[in-house]
Formats: sequence, structure tokens, C-alpha cells
Amino acid sequence: MSARVCIAGGGPTGLMMARLLAADGHDVAVYEAAPVIGGLCRSRDVEGYTFDLAGGHIMFTKDRRVADFWTTLFEDEPCVVTERKTRILHDKDCWVSYPFENALGELPLEQNLECTEGVIRAHLARHRGEPEPRDFQRWIHWKMGPGVARHFMEPYNRKIWKADLSSMGTVWIAGRVPDAPLADVLQASLGATTEGYTHQSVFRYPLHGGFAAVHERIARPVRDRIETGHRVERIERTRDGWLVDGTPFDQVVSTIPLHVLPDVLADMDEGAAAAARALQYRGVAAYLLGIDAEWNRDSSWVYLPHAWQGPTNRLTYLANYSPCNAPPGKASIMAEVTYAGEPPDITRAGCRFVAEGLQRAGLLDVDRLTVTDAHLNPVAYILYDLDFESKRDTVLAYLDGLPGFHAIGRFGRYEYHNSDQCLGRALDLHARLRPVLARGGGTVDA
Repeated sequence: MSARVCIAGGGPTGLMMARLLAADGHDVAVYEAAPVIGGLCRSRDVEGYTFDLAGGHIMFTKDRRVADFWTTLFEDEPCVVTERKTRILHDKDCWVSYPFENALGELPLEQNLECTEGVIRAHLARHRGEPEPRDFQRWIHWKMGPGVARHFMEPYNRKIWKADLSSMGTVWIAGRVPDAPLADVLQASLGATTEGYTHQSVFRYPLHGGFAAVHERIARPVRDRIETGHRVERIERTRDGWLVDGTPFDQVVSTIPLHVLPDVLADMDEGAAAAARALQYRGVAAYLLGIDAEWNRDSSWVYLPHAWQGPTNRLTYLANYSPCNAPPGKASIMAEVTYAGEPPDITRAGCRFVAEGLQRAGLLDVDRLTVTDAHLNPVAYILYDLDFESKRDTVLAYLDGLPGFHAIGRFGRYEYHNSDQCLGRALDLHARLRPVLARGGGTVDA
């Protein structure tokens, strides 16, 4: 039997759910507020360059289901396989491998000794039983010592989060901040740089179309089910299911950001609504720069922790991901600038301002840029403040108790998932929904 399912949001998670449910024979409708699908995984063609519009997206996963799905998705055009190369511009002409503490021997000697001593003292303090701090600022010193804090962790994290680090919690750290063993740090201090993030040392990327090729291929079987330019305004329960903007459905799969949901979900519990509205996030402005090939670096990402390098916190060298991302003899980079509140300038003047910072860092020549463009992603990163867990848990406890309503996705659940994890969560939810929907709709607990 067929069920009617509304999917609110046409990012990777929503599109994957639509594909899976439609393949089961269900009547699926995808409502996407933007004029194009893809969410944070969109790409854009500008004068022969292909730019991704947010983040340094790659095809890497530890989920075998997702890896196999990607292989099937691109069986007609194998993806480009790339070795991950990540660097930190520590000072002019001083490049350090990533993560920072795995490459202390690449620092000037005085800074190397300062950082190494701090790491050792922090390790001994933890061994003596110093408790793990609750806030991120103190955690940095507790884990890495004052040297690493001063030379990388504090300036970089203040730059990316646009927040007082003491107001941030630590729940997000596992899997996001590399945890280098003391032996590796000491070896690195002596000059034997050790590799961090080896689980992502090799990744795939589409040959054509930028990272958007992933969701474009996911969406192919359900293109006729997708309505772009449709921002969901009202979701309400009925005796038999749900109404979404007046249209009846048996089930609702929502990737709508939790902080927006109280304005959309009718009769939402007041406590859950207040908690949802209090969740915090950061936007990302992506500055898309075409450069001469001679300015291209043999890097995947470059981190820029210091103010003198301009507002950019990370560069993605997109032309290294696929030879089709830039015209012959040219290269391309994407500069990320995070923001809270008022967005940065993305006009031609704003692009030049960002590029001038990169020029001070010795990374390009502003007067030789071949193309510039920019894009705002107003909701891009979750900000993990000190009471984040209690707020999110309050919201999800309420939503997960609504029969037939399923919150999913990076901001649909405020879980900091990469794109592969979003697809994995869609596979998980589909498995839970499948037996109930096979009986013709009805409701199922999340």
C-alpha cells in the first residue's frame, strides 16, 4: 500500500529520503524553500569555473552502506580520487601540517619548545586527576596547554566561531578536534611529523558538476516530486495525519532547522518552542575566486588562524578536487568567512577585501584574479553553547513523541553531521519507517 509523505527540505537528507520512499512506491512530495535543491551542498558555474558554495565537501565515509551507494550513483562516471593534504599557514613562509600539535617540529624552535612543554604539563595535570572543564576555552588549555592554545587553537576558533570560547561547551569535540597521542606530539616536536586524520587521507569527488553532482544524481528518480521555491509555512496535526500548507499527508519528514520550527509547527509545546528558538548557529560566506594556475597550492584545505591573514578561516583549493572545476591553465579557491548576525559584504568590494587578506598571506595576487563571486549560507554551523544539550534534548524529546513526524538532518536535529552521515541517517529512518508505511501509512514512532 502507498503512503503520502511530505519531505520538508531538499538538501541531501531530504532528497535521500525522497528517493528511498519513492522507490518503495510511496507518494512523496518534497518542498524546498530555495530556487534550487542541495542545501549546503550546492555548486555554481561561473565563467567556466565550478564552485561549491559552502564548506570543503568531499566523498568520504566510514559507513559502508553510503560508500556502496556512492559507487552505484557514479557507476557511469567514476569520481576523482584525491589524497587529502591539509596545511596551516602559521606565519609568513611558515607552513605547518594539520593538526597543529602533530607538527610542532615545523614551528620555530622557541615556539616548538613552548608548545611541547605546555602539552607535557597539561598531560601530567590530567594524569594527576585535574577534571575536564565544561567550557571550550579552559578545555583547550586542559588538553593542549597554553602554547598550542596561543599559537593556534584560540585564534583559529575565535575566528571560526565568532564567540567567546568560554561560552562554548565541549560536547561537539569528539570527532571534530583531533586527539593526538602524547607520543605523537613528542615525536613531532623532534621533527617526525605524524599524520592526523588518517581516516580521511584519501577521498572521492565528482569529476563534473562540483559536489552538487551528488545530490543531483540522488534526485534524478524523484525530480517530478520536488517543488522548489516552496517554503513550508504551516504544519499541523489532524485526526488522520498531517496538513502541510493545507495538503494532507500521512507522514512528515522535516529537515527544517529546529530554531525555525516553532514558527511553522502549529500548537508546538511552549517549552520545546522556547528551547528551539534559543539554539544558536553561525552562517558562512563563501568567496569564490578564480586564480592563475601558478598560485594554486598542492593542498586540499589551508587553515588561516590569524587576523593579519584577513577574515578567511579556511581555504578550499577546489581545482585540486577535479580538473573540471577550472578552465585550462587556471585554478580556483573558496574562502570561508563565518559570521553571526549581520552578514559580511559579498559584493565585488567584499570579494576584494577578502582577497586582499589572502594577498597579505602571500596566497594570491588581487590584481590577477580571473573571476570573483560570493554566496551567503545563513545557517551553516551549529554553535555549541554551554546549555546546548539541554535545549536540543528538550526539543527532540517533544518532536520524537509526535506520531508520524520525523525530524532529521544537520539542522533538522541540530546534529553536526557531514553529508555522508546525513545519507546514513536517512537510511536509518527509512528502515524504521518501511514496515509501517508498507501497511499504508499511519504513524510510527521516530
